[in-house]
Amino acid sequence: MSPVSGPHRRKGQELLHQQCWNWGRDIVRPEGNLLLEAGFLKRRPPEGETGSSCYTLALPNGDSLMLWGFGLLYGTPQNGGVYLNRYQFRPVWLQSETIQGPIWKPNMIPTGQSPPSLRMPVDLTVAAIRHVADYEEWALAHCGLEYRRAVLRQWNRPSGQQPPQTLPKAWRSLADAIDE
Repeated sequence: MSPVSGPHRRKGQELLHQQCWNWGRDIVRPEGNLLLEAGFLKRRPPEGETGSSCYTLALPNGDSLMLWGFGLLYGTPQNGGVYLNRYQFRPVWLQSETIQGPIWKPNMIPTGQSPPSLRMPVDLTVAAIRHVADYEEWALAHCGLEYRRAVLRQWNRPSGQQPPQTLPKAWRSLADAIDE
């Protein structure tokens, strides 16, 4: 059973799809890679392999946030991690020792296991979402609202976009709704 209900999952799908677009544009920003400016480290697939680069942010408490074009993984040393696919938004709980990487394709994400408690994937999903909201707030403060508007104008998806100025709040609202 997924820790995220249908309506929340649909909202998460919409937000994460847009967020992955944002991150992709942040990488190729003319002024320089915004993910690197935010402290993420880039790891490319091994030579001769196809796949997505992985951007990893080491958080102060030992947790990490890993990003790919196909989704994100939020991991903790104590409670494992949660993987969110860009198009499905069905949190998959993973044991800490299974998420060490390197990962550059979706099929390299370990199969989800049964968490020690049903609350664990919920807590990890909420934490991941809040870190995404923090990043979006930082990006807006660092680059300005017009930058994010320009990013969305490049996206061939005119309907269903979250206005950039409301994206951090939308992420936080989703985290609160899932947390309940």
